[in-house]
Amino acid sequence: MTPSRRIPAVGGLAGGVGTTTVARALRGHDLGVVAGSDLLPDVLLCRDTAAGLAAAARVAPGAGRGGPVLAVHPVSAEPDGVDSGAAGEGWAAVIALPLVPGWARAIDPWSDAATVLCRSTTSAPVRHYAEALRRVVTVLSNGSRLDKPLVPRHPGPLRPLRGVVLRPGRGR
Repeated sequence: MTPSRRIPAVGGLAGGVGTTTVARALRGHDLGVVAGSDLLPDVLLCRDTAAGLAAAARVAPGAGRGGPVLAVHPVSAEPDGVDSGAAGEGWAAVIALPLVPGWARAIDPWSDAATVLCRSTTSAPVRHYAEALRRVVTVLSNGSRLDKPLVPRHPGPLRPLRGVVLRPGRGR
């Protein structure tokens, strides 16, 4: 019997990095801004800036298996590419999300994002965004991270994040 998988938890290292958009598209838990490295969500977002990648490097899980996906949100429509080395080690994948210009002006971009993976005819920017999200889904599906509850990496007191149920123990 295959163990049931939980839905992914999505968090961001700052406000405005696309956490809600990705959470809606993946139909996952939106944790909002995540501080510290004690509890890393399944998908962590940061900006494609030196400061954003440095923040990711500070919380990077380090060598080992089962790390989260780092999704990098661009600051322009023509990103130069992501310096994944600047983001630290241990990420299951570092995936650049393309900019969807229309969403910045939309009243409700989250409704559009919620259907991005199941639509076939969309604009080129939305198609590219869906392709990047499919890579996130593939990495999460191929790993075992979603088979386990989301638990703190370090024992001891931890302030729960919005939407996360902490389970006692070390997580198996």
